[in-house]
Amino acid sequence: MWCGAQTNLTSALTVAENNQAVNPPAVYGLKHPQQLEDLLMYRLTRVVRTCGLPLVRLFEGELGITRREWHVLALVVQEGALAPSRIAELCWLDRPRVSRAVGRLVERGLLSRQAAGRSALVRATAEGNALYARAMAEAGAFNEALVDDLDATEMAQLDALLNKLQSRAQTLRDAPMPGRPVQRHAGGTRDRHGTTESTSTPR
Repeated sequence: MWCGAQTNLTSALTVAENNQAVNPPAVYGLKHPQQLEDLLMYRLTRVVRTCGLPLVRLFEGELGITRREWHVLALVVQEGALAPSRIAELCWLDRPRVSRAVGRLVERGLLSRQAAGRSALVRATAEGNALYARAMAEAGAFNEALVDDLDATEMAQLDALLNKLQSRAQTLRDAPMPGRPVQRHAGGTRDRHGTTESTSTPR
């Protein structure tokens, strides 16, 4: 009886060791999260929040705009004249938040509105372009420092993985989990295209 139990224990340990060899703890945790620290979204958010303070100081302290306003300004500078609805799509924000951000940027003279039929297009002013150039230079320098420990191969891998994750995230966003309809009171809103927008996007 003891020999049989010992054999079973040995077999179980062998299976566990083989599983660990195929799926090391870090890989297994990401694929099958058992605790908060295993969740990919938590880890990505932790990176963002860890390095976010210097950017908050830059945008809010020195430039006087929030990160959300910076995202809106950057898109308008890069894409040209945009309708607020298009900005909302590109920023992955709900339209009321975009409207408030656009309003504040217009008040500061960084953006201007131009009538276009029944709606309006938003353009960057000279002041807006100047602030964008300054902010982009500062943010770019910080970005370089953040990835300084990665070599060229790791950078290429990171870029490919981020693109792959973004594509998968888009698929999951547009196709809610089976049997779980969108719950508006739970933080999601449905736009006119039937997709779900998060209402908890950080500033």
